[in-house]
Amino acid sequence: MAKRGKTPSLIGGGAGASKFVQAGRRRKCKRCDASISMGGNCIEVAIPGNLGHKTYCTTCYEDILVQSRKDLDRLKTSLQAL
Repeated sequence: MAKRGKTPSLIGGGAGASKFVQAGRRRKCKRCDASISMGGNCIEVAIPGNLGHKTYCTTCYEDILVQSRKDLDRLKTSLQAL
């Protein structure tokens, strides 16, 4: 089977791309409700369908990355079992 174009990722694009930013104003973490002060580091995750973004503090984003790794490892194990 011929491959076409760039290989897509479940991590970005339509699945909600992440970007590290400095808060331009005071924000709240979507997960823990912690206050993120203006100029503080945070992560914006795009909501699929161009509906804006969710903001997370760096601590919660680390937890999200750990859970994402577990989910991807589980999918990889399932794929290898086929």
